[in-house]
Amino acid sequence: MEIKKVGVIGCGTMGLGVAQVIAQAGIKVVSVKATPGPTDKIKDGLDKSLSKSVERGKMEASVKDTILANITFTSDEADVAGCDLVIESIVEDIEIKSALFQRLEGIVSEDCIIATNTSTLSVTALMSVCKQRKRIAGLHFFNPAPTMALVEIIHAFETSDKVVKGLEKFTKQIGKDPVLVQDTTGFIVNRLLTPYMLNAIRLLEQGTGTIDAIDKAMMLGAAHPMGPFALADYIGLDVVQAMAENCYADARSSDLATPHTLQRLVKLGYLGRKTGKGFYDYSKKPAEPNSDLKRPVA
Repeated sequence: MEIKKVGVIGCGTMGLGVAQVIAQAGIKVVSVKATPGPTDKIKDGLDKSLSKSVERGKMEASVKDTILANITFTSDEADVAGCDLVIESIVEDIEIKSALFQRLEGIVSEDCIIATNTSTLSVTALMSVCKQRKRIAGLHFFNPAPTMALVEIIHAFETSDKVVKGLEKFTKQIGKDPVLVQDTTGFIVNRLLTPYMLNAIRLLEQGTGTIDAIDKAMMLGAAHPMGPFALADYIGLDVVQAMAENCYADARSSDLATPHTLQRLVKLGYLGRKTGKGFYDYSKKPAEPNSDLKRPVA
């Protein structure tokens, strides 16, 4: 099974990062904007981002040119018709993803693999709405996709061995290291990371340590590149909450229940780096622990 052309549905940070990685490997990509409207701003944004990498000496100008030449931007799902693999990277909503999978079955060829980049949702649940289930799999990239080496390949209930082998070959071709995972909510990384971050929040709530003390302890004591609060802010607190809710619904473990503080921060719109404040306040240079968390969050 040779994958020569790939469709990526979704032009958010993750979808665009996945498209960049694939295009850089010399594979043609159809990047589909999942919401209505022109794609000019997305293409221009990628161009500017790549240009900054070139200016900083992190990328050769020829690599930038290869990436841009290999990506076709569109807002029409039908443009993935000639792809050998389609990866969806849209909102983490099982109903919306399921509807997309059903539409894709009416667009792509019978040999095309349809994969999801979901971080916690059941691939088998997505597979269940499809007619040709053997070609459905999970292909979970990590953020930022251009620099993170791991890709989790999720073998759902009826995924064929041929598809799994094809995806293993493909991930290596684009310079990633694949790990084969059975379809369990959260897979490997997020199933372990989610209770880790949630339990750090509980330690904060119990007064065991401060935000910076807990982060420092895990960085220096466990050799983690960043502590649980910095990690949660980096991922996005709304995403962390969604991961927790999905995993809790599957396992019903108390370690996966969403802590009060996380719920309140999300409700107030403090989602981490992307909003400028979460467990840390990023308006300060360097970032400082959110001063509002020194008292109970109402």
